[in-house]
Amino acid sequence: MKGSLYIGQYAKVKVFIHWTFFILISYILFLGVSMGQQAVAIGWHILFILAVFLCILFHEFGHVLAGQRLGYKTKDIIILPIGGLSRFEKLPDSPKEELIISISGPMINLLIAVLLLLVIPNNLSDFPSLEISEVNSRNFLFLLFEVNLLLGIFNLIPAFPMDGGRVFRAFLTLFISRVKATKIASAVGTVFAIVFILLGVFFNPFLIFIGLFIIFSASNESSIVNISALLEGHTAGELVMHKFDLLDENTTLAEASKEILDGQSTSFAVISAQKTVIGTISREVLLSSLKSLDLDTPLSKIMNPSTKSIPSNIPLKDLFIDKILDKNNLVPVTENGEIIGMINLENILEFIAFKKATSEWKKIIN
Repeated sequence: MKGSLYIGQYAKVKVFIHWTFFILISYILFLGVSMGQQAVAIGWHILFILAVFLCILFHEFGHVLAGQRLGYKTKDIIILPIGGLSRFEKLPDSPKEELIISISGPMINLLIAVLLLLVIPNNLSDFPSLEISEVNSRNFLFLLFEVNLLLGIFNLIPAFPMDGGRVFRAFLTLFISRVKATKIASAVGTVFAIVFILLGVFFNPFLIFIGLFIIFSASNESSIVNISALLEGHTAGELVMHKFDLLDENTTLAEASKEILDGQSTSFAVISAQKTVIGTISREVLLSSLKSLDLDTPLSKIMNPSTKSIPSNIPLKDLFIDKILDKNNLVPVTENGEIIGMINLENILEFIAFKKATSEWKKIIN
């Protein structure tokens, strides 16, 4: 992952630390030195931060392992200064499955808190300080208990798309559509985000970042849910393009460039001498090839082979969410092993626009 350090993997899930995490460590070092703290005191603070983020990693693996049990794969986990992020290849549509995956993370933190409570001393008066600003060997475990307790409770706040917000949406989806449930959960999440930002201004700056993250993420996921609803029940075969520009495999880079200048096409299908589609090529590939290849280079050397085709019955929702297509490059669509046409992301975006614009969209695509 760009801008992140790979630290290993577990259960076939790669774990990364984002570069901004090291700003936090640097800040602790700077703060400790500027306050005249001894190296041992600074070391305890850094060790405590690392322990907290290890607990956050356990939290994320709570989501991941629960998801794997339900058949959902995870791309990776990334650790940020404001917490962790598990990136699933596909999010569950089932309210029950979303509830299980969402609540598993906070439950891990609460379980850690209970385990720590069993090993820390009962007499809190023995601790010289219970302030996080004064971490030491005697209060380390109790402060870690406090943090895990707060993490478990904080993540259950119904601020979508935090864990509690997803639990809230899963509950709402039992009674209303997923689109409406997401809209309500996002609105509630935005209210909490504004509160976090206001509290962050007066108390803790990290709450500002959390609030902004909630607003941005909620808006992004709401858009995905709305688009998924529009694409539900439709397949690639419905939007396949039967009319598309063709170029011979022996067409040179110079000739193909002239075709782009003579028209408005940004993607082409490449055909063989037998007039069958054997590949595709986009304007971006042609332009990049002009910088490094001879003008007499045939398209057969730089095209994308048509072996990267998709079946006509694949859901449009999967094509869009999984980012299988890009906007310009054409991808062959096959049916019973034969290519029946082409499709790209622009097709889907146009379909979404038509469906939003009119209830008569069926007359357009049929």
